[in-house]
Amino acid sequence: MGIVEKISYWIDLIVRNLITIFLSVMTVILTVQIIARSVFEGGAVWTDELARFLMIAMIFLGAALAVRDKSHITVSIFEEWKPSLRKWFAPFQWIAMLLYAGILVKFGLDTLEVVGPQTSSNMVISMGIVYAVLPISAAIMIIHLIARIGKDRHAEKGGNE
Repeated sequence: MGIVEKISYWIDLIVRNLITIFLSVMTVILTVQIIARSVFEGGAVWTDELARFLMIAMIFLGAALAVRDKSHITVSIFEEWKPSLRKWFAPFQWIAMLLYAGILVKFGLDTLEVVGPQTSSNMVISMGIVYAVLPISAAIMIIHLIARIGKDRHAEKGGNE
């Protein structure tokens, strides 16, 4: 296992645990909010906003994990029609995914400069914290993709995956 694959593994482990924590927190705060609204006819105003921010983070981080697991939706009609084309399509897919993730990093960082001074309406935290998930998840995608390319190329040459 190479250094990039080890980094990818540890990032994957950390991100999976973060997503689990985010989902647990979201479940607890929304349950408390529902009970507060039903029983006490009122509740905390920040819970909906926090749940929304956690959901956004889970979506982007989950997309990064899907790159590592190769579980994104794919259009594989040509590969199924002629399996020998798979080795020719793979480099184009890698390049397209790397370009896409690179663009996400670039525009995510640009967006942080714009939204950084703004604060959320209920929680009064910097929107830069919320938007930081975009370049972070894209950078994780790049790391996972580079590790995946290395594994695929190693397997292609007859090595063990």
